[in-house]
Amino acid sequence: MKKSVLAFIIASMSITFVACGNGNQEAANVENESEVVQESSEVENTTENSSEQESELPAYEYPGPELFYTVLYDYMVEELGQQYPETGVKIPCPIIIKEDESDKEDIKVYGNFCIYGYNLKDDILECENGGSYPGCIHLKFTEEGYEVTGMDVVADGSDFDESAKEIFGEYYDEFMKVNSDSDSRDEIRAQIISNYVYANNLSITAFQDYGWDPVTLPEQNIDSFYSTLD
Repeated sequence: MKKSVLAFIIASMSITFVACGNGNQEAANVENESEVVQESSEVENTTENSSEQESELPAYEYPGPELFYTVLYDYMVEELGQQYPETGVKIPCPIIIKEDESDKEDIKVYGNFCIYGYNLKDDILECENGGSYPGCIHLKFTEEGYEVTGMDVVADGSDFDESAKEIFGEYYDEFMKVNSDSDSRDEIRAQIISNYVYANNLSITAFQDYGWDPVTLPEQNIDSFYSTLD
């Protein structure tokens, strides 16, 4: 890009020198050349800085010591996050309603499992994409630890209600209450982001959805937060 700009400027300067032979004009052309090159450099630097900001964001990892939640959150990032275009970071937001560990071969986690993709602008994480996946994630416990074996997701459209009743069973009413409570969802979302920021020593103060005001992050509480409503 710079070579093209400079080639054009040098050719223009040669024509000006022959036609005009004016020392003042030559000086003006040299100044214009510097300004064009400087503006070009500024545009490239801005683009580079923007890319660097996004690439500097560390990948999300569950910041607590519990292996169970580490596996759950990793599954959300890898399986749900891959359905959206790449961003600086993908951060999960599970709204957990109930955990049934009565069968170690089929541990059931009921909730609304959300995933969001963010890019960093100044000190704000701007949400670029994402979605919610209400349903039940199945895990099993082995000698090596926990492993996700599958996920039942509530159907869209006219089948939503019937599908939700089938998946959530006795927890259906609680799910419907949680599903309509966007304020609580945003509180949990902000807390998860805050804990991510603290764990990675980042200078981020808020997150923002398109068309909405930024949401200030709360204090971190990694030691006591499990993203569950129990």
